[in-house]
Amino acid sequence: MKKQFKNLKTSVVISSILLLGSYSSASFAQANLQVQCPGYKPAKTQLLSEKTGKKLNKAFEAYNQDLVKEAIDLLYEIEAKDPFDRASVDRFLGQLLVSDEDRRSEAKDYIERAVKVKVLNDNDHAPLLKLMGDLEYAEGNYAKAIEWFERWMDFTCQEDGVAYLKIARSFSEMKKQAEVIAPADKAIELMEKPNQGAYSLKVQSYYERKMYAEAIDVLETAVQVFPDSDVWYTRLGLFYQIVESYDKALAMFELAYKMGHLKTASQYRSLAQLHAVNGAPYKSAKIVEKYLNDGVIPRTDTNLEGIANSYYQAREFKDAAKYFALAAVEGNDNDLYRRQGAMLLSAGDYKGAIQALNKALVNNEDNLGKVHYALIEAHFYSGDLRAAMKATQEAKKFRAMRKNALAWEPHIRNKASNKGINI
Repeated sequence: MKKQFKNLKTSVVISSILLLGSYSSASFAQANLQVQCPGYKPAKTQLLSEKTGKKLNKAFEAYNQDLVKEAIDLLYEIEAKDPFDRASVDRFLGQLLVSDEDRRSEAKDYIERAVKVKVLNDNDHAPLLKLMGDLEYAEGNYAKAIEWFERWMDFTCQEDGVAYLKIARSFSEMKKQAEVIAPADKAIELMEKPNQGAYSLKVQSYYERKMYAEAIDVLETAVQVFPDSDVWYTRLGLFYQIVESYDKALAMFELAYKMGHLKTASQYRSLAQLHAVNGAPYKSAKIVEKYLNDGVIPRTDTNLEGIANSYYQAREFKDAAKYFALAAVEGNDNDLYRRQGAMLLSAGDYKGAIQALNKALVNNEDNLGKVHYALIEAHFYSGDLRAAMKATQEAKKFRAMRKNALAWEPHIRNKASNKGINI
């Protein structure tokens, strides 16, 4: 590597430079790429002038000794006028500067200048086109990135899955969702190892355009391509919910659950909600209860009330009453004691219902009529007819409850008369 540049082809010397920085593999892995266009004839090999070759060789030797700053300084000093010499210096300088995040804009200027004159050997020119695409992409200049990636593939007559994936992402970032699909499909076709990102971009593109059936087709394929991935089962389940295929949504979440793919509180809640929607509120309650007790689902009044409602729908009234009481404490909401009382009434626990309903009389101004009305039934069936009549008189004070409360009066009086009780 220490021979004079004048005795070597430029492409051999500079292509042997070790690549630097986070862009190394992505930008320069194709350094030995051969142009494959039909009828392609390689450009005539050019050589550096002796003067420029010596200076480049000196910079290269500094680089080989890990003296990158010194190598860059030496390159800055070269005043090459010949287009091929100038392009060779710019190429080397750009490749060194690209390893410094703070100088990538400058690196881009040098590389673009080296590309613009189109005097480098084709095998040196091609990777620079791709490198420019990578740099523009990293800076968020997506339209320019697409242009460079397409120029690189046009020049080499090769298609590249990674480049197509970046083109698809660039269109997505530019909110051109309809244009995402074609390059994403090419990425899927060309990449040796399936890439989840390409499928995700297609799903997002269809979702943003409300093309839910098409998104589901992609997801159904992704589940098969990535059977061990956590994400696809739940995403497909969510899309089934969007199109109201709740049975399919539940089947997908159940499969994910059995495979151990559910991990988050929201995922367990989604599974529980789907059981409820599909007519299995008891299972719904049990799932939330389990993961709430395990600490995965937060112990909030909303989640506790949700368990209570599911048990209520499953007609498990005592369990529902338990969780309405817990939710009342957690949320400092005394009206939930009214709901606890209602559950205990349904369960036939009249004394428990009275205790809960008495708690609901405190700090619950908006629902006092409902509480007094519930107390009528609780006292009546517990056998305390005087208390039942008293609750009736209180309930009549509320317009919404008055008619129903009046209906209880003759019933209570008749029962009391039969028992010889003076009310």
